[in-house]
Amino acid sequence: MNKIYQELEILTITYKSDHIIKKCLSNIDENFKVTIVENSNNNDFKEGMEKRKNTRCILTGANLGFGSAFNIGAKQIDSKYIFHINPDVLVETEIIFKMYEIAKGISDLGIISARETNKISEIKKEIKKDYIEVDHVKGFVMLINNLNCKYSEYFDENFFLYLEEIDLCKRLKLLDKKICLAPNIYVKHFAGKSHDPSYSEKMEIQRNWHYMWSLFYFNKKHKNILYAFKITIGKFISAFLKMIIFFVINKKKHLIYKHRFLGLLNGYLNKKSKFRI
Repeated sequence: MNKIYQELEILTITYKSDHIIKKCLSNIDENFKVTIVENSNNNDFKEGMEKRKNTRCILTGANLGFGSAFNIGAKQIDSKYIFHINPDVLVETEIIFKMYEIAKGISDLGIISARETNKISEIKKEIKKDYIEVDHVKGFVMLINNLNCKYSEYFDENFFLYLEEIDLCKRLKLLDKKICLAPNIYVKHFAGKSHDPSYSEKMEIQRNWHYMWSLFYFNKKHKNILYAFKITIGKFISAFLKMIIFFVINKKKHLIYKHRFLGLLNGYLNKKSKFRI
């Protein structure tokens, strides 16, 4: 059997993703081990997913967010590499093989990712180099050197959504691990489609709250609290004013700006990112 099946395991984090996860996994060779971490206690989902060959589903019992759920799954994976994909990604086995081959040739690799596209997943020959070093990558697809990343303890669980992958990249670079992009590999990403469409409005509200909270926390962590206030205070005032303006004329926008305001307010008050819908 090809060595890749022993050295690489696929990990995906789901929440209200019943409508899309099967499509995500349909193009992937079933010889790969797959770990799904579902942010709920949905036993029906678990039973359905585990009918697929070489697939296990871990239930967190509650919506813990991306980073915490990822950590639960990663800590149960012993393979050299973890290939993380969002459930709203379409990636073929050929691409996994190619990224694995590139990763094997990079000493001190932390993470390698691919280019994002809304068209088709494919391998091109636009650039001579198989990889380039970058400061950070997007988290929709990440081939992670698990042996190198264990020392980082993976994601900072204070983040619920947003900026957690940039935070991880920064910490890995401090450990002298390389963050890379495969410029010739394109992976299709249906951005924002990982949850059931019926939850879209609620998820948009939740995303706005957490983006603002994470923005403040990230800058406070990596710079200092004064810098974090400096780059967010304009957004805080703007959100407050728009929350008032849209109270009468547009209830949907009112809720969005209200939660942007509240996300930052909770950050300013040093409260945890506990907001859930």
